[in-house]
Amino acid sequence: MVRLTFCLALLSVLVWSGHAYEVPDASVRVFYPKGFEVSIPDAEGISLFAFHGKVNEEFDGLEAGRWARDIPKAKRGRWTFRDRETVLNLGDTLFFWTYVVYNGLGYRQDDGAFVVSVYDSQRN
Repeated sequence: MVRLTFCLALLSVLVWSGHAYEVPDASVRVFYPKGFEVSIPDAEGISLFAFHGKVNEEFDGLEAGRWARDIPKAKRGRWTFRDRETVLNLGDTLFFWTYVVYNGLGYRQDDGAFVVSVYDSQRN
């Protein structure tokens, strides 16, 4: 009986720890006349953020995309991918997926989509 209780407790811990982290929703800012950024908030345990994106074209499975960049450290409390050259027009759709290394394990958030409906006037 003690052995069964121990096994159930261990199984509960393994199941709970397997679902303990979810990649935060990415924040997207688009600037006029050009440039955009995609970021997530910093949190203890994150050691890498990666962004993969395309404009006006959905992903076909797990592919790199037009942009595929690893961000090795957070700045000002956020993990941020920046592109200062791309022109995004109103109505364009940015399709993306993100990847985070949290406590040594990798986690993805797939199927991101952001429709440009307004420009952000403040750049960091």
